[in-house]
Amino acid sequence: MKTILTSALLAALLVGNTPLLAQQSTEQKEIAKAAYFGPQLSGTLYEQGARWNSKVWQTPYRENLTDDEKRTGLALLWSEVKYNFAYFDHVPNLDWDSLYVAYQPKVVATKSTAEYYYLLRTMVAQLQDGHTAVMTPMEISKDWMKPDFNTSLIENRVLVTKVFNPDLVKQGIVPGVEITQVNGEEVHAYADRVIRPTVCSSTEQNRLVHMYDYHFLVTQRGEAINLAFRDTKGKPFNRTITPTRQWFEAASNARTFEYKLLPGGIAYVALNYFDHESIEARFDSIYPQLKAAKALILDVRNNGGGNSQHGWNIVAKLTNKDFPMGKWQTRNYKPTYRAWGNKQEWSGDQYIYTITRKDTADYFHGPVAVLTSGKTNSAAEDFLSAFTQAKRGKLIGEPSSGSTGQPLFVAMPGGGAAIICTKRDALYDGTEWVGKGFQPDVLVRPTVADMQQGKDTVLQKAVEVLNQAGKPTKL
Repeated sequence: MKTILTSALLAALLVGNTPLLAQQSTEQKEIAKAAYFGPQLSGTLYEQGARWNSKVWQTPYRENLTDDEKRTGLALLWSEVKYNFAYFDHVPNLDWDSLYVAYQPKVVATKSTAEYYYLLRTMVAQLQDGHTAVMTPMEISKDWMKPDFNTSLIENRVLVTKVFNPDLVKQGIVPGVEITQVNGEEVHAYADRVIRPTVCSSTEQNRLVHMYDYHFLVTQRGEAINLAFRDTKGKPFNRTITPTRQWFEAASNARTFEYKLLPGGIAYVALNYFDHESIEARFDSIYPQLKAAKALILDVRNNGGGNSQHGWNIVAKLTNKDFPMGKWQTRNYKPTYRAWGNKQEWSGDQYIYTITRKDTADYFHGPVAVLTSGKTNSAAEDFLSAFTQAKRGKLIGEPSSGSTGQPLFVAMPGGGAAIICTKRDALYDGTEWVGKGFQPDVLVRPTVADMQQGKDTVLQKAVEVLNQAGKPTKL
């Protein structure tokens, strides 16, 4: 469950994101480098584990890989997934071997390394797992651009939710406007055609996040896009925009933490990341104030994960009782057992968090609500696992992403990489949530009307729930 090497850190390596790398601890950077570039070992090839980490796969980038490189990259991807992927039962009708055969002529027919990696991404996307993907070489991804605003799918409409560039605001592109077309194509048709085939997600709710937020409107450097908008009064207008790198830089530096006291004595804390130890220090800094609050709202709607331990340590501040963290399993491949016709075996463990502080009364005693969304992913869902099993409150909002696990990192020809989920995670009693997401106790989704008026539908509902015994507090 605990994943020190995060997908965000790997992405930083792949796109050369120096600011994000600089924020990592020495331990995290060394683990990432070892995983991506391979361990620095001495001795025989056998002693170095070359049967798993052979340098033969790690050829340098070129604009168009050779046919041999394309074939061997495909073979490597097929083999590593076949022997390591933990969730083939989630795609029971997928014949991975047949897919490998079908892709052999396709990869050779590609005209560039960029086209080749796009094709591999469509192949791996069919595994439908949020911790299994192909990462494009940095020589390609460094030229990916995106408009200087965020978008979200709300009530099946694509809305701008945040704008980074004042010049766009002057052009009428403000939070609340709707995007209806991309280069003349209806917006949903565009997303289905261009984005959906490459999205690696375990659930539809997270897939939609990628389609209409993370991967939406990604273009090549210098490529302009024409967008048709509809303003909050329903008036249509068009703008031609040249995307930049600002969105990626903002996403890489999104370690935001917010604390505020709402009317009625309800404390609100936004835990937007678990990929750095500073999240615990920030939480601890306001902990004395939290203990005086009537109730507590923890917002992990924008938390994409990181190190599960940080979330568990925060749950430990909400109770004085030990609580289950979860159960994990990984495949045991034993060739002789296969020869005997035995079924697939699994091994793993399960854990309970032990409260060790001396003052067992030192915890937040009031009611707690946790806000969730399809962006709540990985270690943030490990946090939900512990929170729900500790029975400390309600989940309010939308179903979570439904994906966690330990990715295996595999270096690919041309400087790219693959990540493959090797570990199944579940609740302590074995109940599985990967592929489903944590279902909220109170289901509430953002509305277009509220978003355009600057209201937070989900937060308002949480306040109402926490105040249900008395007069509701208005924000």
